[in-house]
Amino acid sequence: MKLGARIFKTGIAIIIALLIAHQINGQGAIVAGISALFAMQPNVYRSYKTIIEQFQGNLIGAVLAIIMASLFGFHIVIIGITSIMLISILQKVNLSHVTGLAVVTQLIIMDHQDGAFLESAVLRFTFVMIGVISAFVVNTLFLPPKFESKIYYQCLSISSDIFKWIRLEINGSTEFHAVKRDIDNIRSRIEKLEEQYNLYKEERAYTKQGSIRNLRKKIIFKETVLATRRAYDVLRKIHRYENDVINLPEELKVQIKFELDELMTLHEELLMRISKKVPATKHDCQTGITEPYKLNIMDAFLEEINTTPSDAYSKEHIFVIIGTLFDYRDKLEHLDRITHSFYKFHKEDKKFRIEHSEEL
Repeated sequence: MKLGARIFKTGIAIIIALLIAHQINGQGAIVAGISALFAMQPNVYRSYKTIIEQFQGNLIGAVLAIIMASLFGFHIVIIGITSIMLISILQKVNLSHVTGLAVVTQLIIMDHQDGAFLESAVLRFTFVMIGVISAFVVNTLFLPPKFESKIYYQCLSISSDIFKWIRLEINGSTEFHAVKRDIDNIRSRIEKLEEQYNLYKEERAYTKQGSIRNLRKKIIFKETVLATRRAYDVLRKIHRYENDVINLPEELKVQIKFELDELMTLHEELLMRISKKVPATKHDCQTGITEPYKLNIMDAFLEEINTTPSDAYSKEHIFVIIGTLFDYRDKLEHLDRITHSFYKFHKEDKKFRIEHSEEL
């Protein structure tokens, strides 16, 4: 069983919330722990937004509960009607995402047994907000998310798997259904990677200079994620049109292998450059085309279909594959330019927070 940082932080937030609530009043203090559970978020920025939105939603729930209980009593039918009204109001004011905790607040306030109702309602609302604030403090101070490490190592792992299958596919050394299963797995991993990047993109700096520095890094990681997606597109197209690739003339197939090898090598170099394992020297993406045995892939394809036309493969399908290769090359060239510029012109903020011991 793996205990992630978020699970650990949720437990700490619950402990802190319960300790504070018990210092105020032991009765009903468990509500603080429940609200801490609801309020824990995957990044600091969302935790900050949660404080504001949960306060608004819980305040609406508390006020509505007090009004309905004061007018109509504490019957279970009244409690149910109040919940319906609360959910409708939250949807109207675009706070439907805090419905869960707001309804919990309303229910615990209307679950009044004896004593001063208004005092009890204020106390329970206070317990709820103690839990929300505890979750924010813990998420900010304890084990902040390491998005740069996670995104980098996920890109590295996914790209390595993609390159492995591309090399096997282009040689016709694969079993169709096995590759399809792995492609589906890679797609789900890329979707999770994109979710990680979206969380990273939401992070905010405390100064203007820090915001500009973070923006540069976010652009580089965005392009790195997109390059990984383009590599996946290449694998998917080669797999989809596997029979056409296998039936290509050997000369054209060799040119596609040259092109793929050059692109995958460049991609690996760019990933190493981000972690500063290789120098930040701009790659000349056109160097390989002038080599004696490597031609421009489009020129080689056009020459092949003009000189020796064949029905053994679909020209349209091969053209789709070549178009995907051009998209992939374009994305890598852009990533090459911005990483080179980042390390050359922004030396004051060239440090990425990548920990080499990061577990995937």
